[in-house]
Amino acid sequence: MRIVFLAVLGCFISALVFSQSVSATPITKDAANAYYEQCNSQPAQGITQKSKEYLCACTAAKMMQSMQVEDVQAMAQQNQAGRDAMNNMLINVYAPCMNYPAKDHYYNNCITDPKTKTLSRNPQGLCNCMADQVANYLGSSGPDIFRDILSRNPNITDPMTALTNDQKFQQFARSKLLSCVTR
Repeated sequence: MRIVFLAVLGCFISALVFSQSVSATPITKDAANAYYEQCNSQPAQGITQKSKEYLCACTAAKMMQSMQVEDVQAMAQQNQAGRDAMNNMLINVYAPCMNYPAKDHYYNNCITDPKTKTLSRNPQGLCNCMADQVANYLGSSGPDIFRDILSRNPNITDPMTALTNDQKFQQFARSKLLSCVTR
């Protein structure tokens, strides 16, 4: 997912950096559609094609709602304004869209973990239960989760890596796995 995120972001920034800049310039539907096409053309690593399509469509729509061209241009800068714009994008564009990719990611990690088979005679059901709970939590609380993660690590660049490297979120995911074992 990191490759999709960074490659698409780079192409999108390149396209908008050279566009005319006026204060508070909305991201147009054409620009969002170009972002979607570029995003969707990237390989889907660790997630299904359907989840990638959802992620690309959701982030394109959120980008139009939550960002301006100037925000995208700021992300190209290697300074605090660029970092602030990146964090804003992670919170307001990616976080609300992470439920499907996270469901795939957590299901895949669960089902391939040899320990899972020791927890249940139905590892697919166990992993589906846990992945559903993680996805539901992200769907309802994604921006708050990412605000919390960014408060501890303000320099993240990839939303999925941020989740998987965050000890607090991993503890939450493990608690959901254990709650599914007892069902």
